Amino acid sequence: MDNLTPSDPLHLHVNRKPQRESTAPPHHVLPTRAFPLRLKPSSGWSSYLSYLPSWDPFPGGRSCPTSNAGTKTVAGFRNPWPSWYTPTCFQVWHHLSWGEDHDPCIDLAASHLRHSPVTDKLPEKRKRPRFNDVKDWPGSAGAKAARLLRIETPDFSFDSSTSPHAKVTWLGHAGVLVQLPALDAAKGSRPIRCLFDPIFSMRCSPSQRAGPMRAYPPPCCVQDLPPIDAVFISHNHFDHLDHDTIMAIWKSSKETVRFFVPLGNRTWFVDCGISEERVTEMDWWDSATLCSCPGKESPTTPSLQIWCTPAQHSSGRVGLDANSTLWSSWYLCRQSPEGIYRIFFAGDTGYQFHGSPDWPPSPPSGKNTQKPHTQVSDDTEYPPCPAFAEIRDRLGPPNLLLLPVAVGSTYFYFRSFVPLPDWINPFPRHSVGITAGIHMPPWDAVRVFKLMTELLGKDTTNEGASGSSDPGKFTNLHPPVAIAIHWGTFATKGTEVLKTLGQLEWACQQQGVHFARSLPVPDKESGTHEPGERPRKEVPIFIALNHGQSVAPR
Repeated sequence: MDNLTPSDPLHLHVNRKPQRESTAPPHHVLPTRAFPLRLKPSSGWSSYLSYLPSWDPFPGGRSCPTSNAGTKTVAGFRNPWPSWYTPTCFQVWHHLSWGEDHDPCIDLAASHLRHSPVTDKLPEKRKRPRFNDVKDWPGSAGAKAARLLRIETPDFSFDSSTSPHAKVTWLGHAGVLVQLPALDAAKGSRPIRCLFDPIFSMRCSPSQRAGPMRAYPPPCCVQDLPPIDAVFISHNHFDHLDHDTIMAIWKSSKETVRFFVPLGNRTWFVDCGISEERVTEMDWWDSATLCSCPGKESPTTPSLQIWCTPAQHSSGRVGLDANSTLWSSWYLCRQSPEGIYRIFFAGDTGYQFHGSPDWPPSPPSGKNTQKPHTQVSDDTEYPPCPAFAEIRDRLGPPNLLLLPVAVGSTYFYFRSFVPLPDWINPFPRHSVGITAGIHMPPWDAVRVFKLMTELLGKDTTNEGASGSSDPGKFTNLHPPVAIAIHWGTFATKGTEVLKTLGQLEWACQQQGVHFARSLPVPDKESGTHEPGERPRKEVPIFIALNHGQSVAPR
């Protein structure tokens, strides 16, 4: 079979990173006499619940595919960098706070409502968040969040003439659909459709009767999606790997879909009833290629190259299985005669622990924050994660980045059990710096965005950039684009949405990045916060989309 029919999956070829038989990768934990399996495989927190000890519950370890002797027993996984830091009890206490949240970023986000017309009518029920105060329209925090972060009906149409590189649709939380031009130039060929960490359930939990619940309903259902070619999972936490969502995708796209997962996660999919040949398990730096015509590959043949790349995070679903499966980010490279387009999906990751509860710098309260950015020194006491610079150096700077900008849902879910106003709530808040090593806050997301794209438009000598057909040249006529993910979905209060929006805008202002709510268009800045504000051509753009909203970066 030389060419695909519309109902065939894309052809797959996997390249596993060679490994020495006697040396395990630094993120692998192998069972030894000095390191029994019943000890926890990594120091640190798997999640908010991993303040408690954890251990591998599978005697004998896990058998993971490698490129040499067939299989290798792995007890678990760990973050191998000094940037993975476990806070002390004193540091945790120091980062807690009680009372009203007076972060100026909340007011910064809400200040843009002065330019928005106020309607007396609430959004229809299926398109409004489930905040307790949302009906106090329009002045409550929940109402302000509903006005700033809306639910739109997704448009999944794809026109390669208007979307020459990609079309991106945010589906809530970390779920993103990326559509790329078809690999087969034949008329009527379908675009490549890649789905990242989808979750369409109302709860991210083992049960739909309890657990963290979405404030914003999904903008559509799985059955509304077009046929999916590839689903990428970053790790197995419930807000990134949802059973009902995966089974619905398998049912609706059974003829075309492939699943790409980090090591140790393949068994879960197969046990759910998904065909083994459709699940590809990969280690960090393993790569794969999707194409429509096998045997005809060349540097100019249209293909989608895939890399499983590192992330600083954790895994676990039942409390006792912490870090027994791998976590990752994903890097895609769409190659064609017209050029190369690179996409980086960070999944769920941290970047740098920050010891000061006053980090990051906040906008001056009650003053105009619309001012030129200034150099702000970052916390240097604890090192940042080196993985993102390594990904850039190995594979090239991405054109499109999907970056998390908020913590997970668990902590705020537990806090919601105390239904008291903040000024008398005994359940404290915590600063973003204490969890920044496992969940990137907006300030660090902007730093990572700039770090990974600083080579775009420059000539470099980088022989390791295997994602480039012309190593050493990463040119792009358009600025790089980042899309905010992992926010504004499993929130419990409107202030969480306002705070994230304000913190992201402030971080962009202070670090020389253009903050937008959509891509600027030639005639008017329909999606930016300030009318008439236009980014310079070379300035990177960080976008916070509405649920279901699409953009087509160039």
